[in-house]
Amino acid sequence: MGLDIYAGTLIRYYARNWKTVSQQFAEANGINFRTIRPQQDSEDKLSLQEIQELVTQWQNAIVKGLNLNPVPLWNEDYEVTPYYTDKPDWDALNALLLYIASKYSNKEVPSTIIKNFDIYKHPIVSEFLETKDFQLSLFDGNGWWLPIKRNIMFNYVLPNSEESILATSSLLLEELKVYNSFEWNADRNTIISWSKTEGYSADMVYSKENGIEEAHKHMTYNTESLAKFAFSILWQAAEFSLEHGVVIVYDF
Repeated sequence: MGLDIYAGTLIRYYARNWKTVSQQFAEANGINFRTIRPQQDSEDKLSLQEIQELVTQWQNAIVKGLNLNPVPLWNEDYEVTPYYTDKPDWDALNALLLYIASKYSNKEVPSTIIKNFDIYKHPIVSEFLETKDFQLSLFDGNGWWLPIKRNIMFNYVLPNSEESILATSSLLLEELKVYNSFEWNADRNTIISWSKTEGYSADMVYSKENGIEEAHKHMTYNTESLAKFAFSILWQAAEFSLEHGVVIVYDF
């Protein structure tokens, strides 16, 4: 399963009223595309009204439970509020985690990262997790950030009643600012540009004349380039979440 980042209303998300960047690219270029999701996806069986009721009750419970006053800007609708999405995939997220662990541990960032590597088995990451005495939502959360302007993490449940650690988009953005200060110290425009200028070496090339053609299968990637790519996508998702009052979700 690949990894997409979605920032939008949960009603739109669960009702599948959104398209990944891969879907958007396929449709724009006349390519057949099919999304395969886990068979246990129970929300497919819910009506729009049921989704709205479920999400609204979940949202209200969090707002009440955290005693949020004033109530945060948190929008929930089917098609009014816009959404943001992009695809860092797991290797780019892993590269960012490796970069973060290396910097906190005062160790040199490995120049390359192996494709599909279990990042939690990397010695730098595993040692960092064993010794750190503070929480980071990218390591300790569950890929869900709520549009709340408080830097907090807390235990609760997801709308499907699965127990989860939740964090806020404000906390995510503050964490990203710290990572930027390690070495990059990039301005906002540069950070946003990384989602276009950094990232994966192409395994496939596409042209309207020849369609999709295999190029070179890469088994290793540049760690810092992938880290910047994932960092940019998360930064944009965090800003979008706080601007539009929407949840960020890891979709896979």
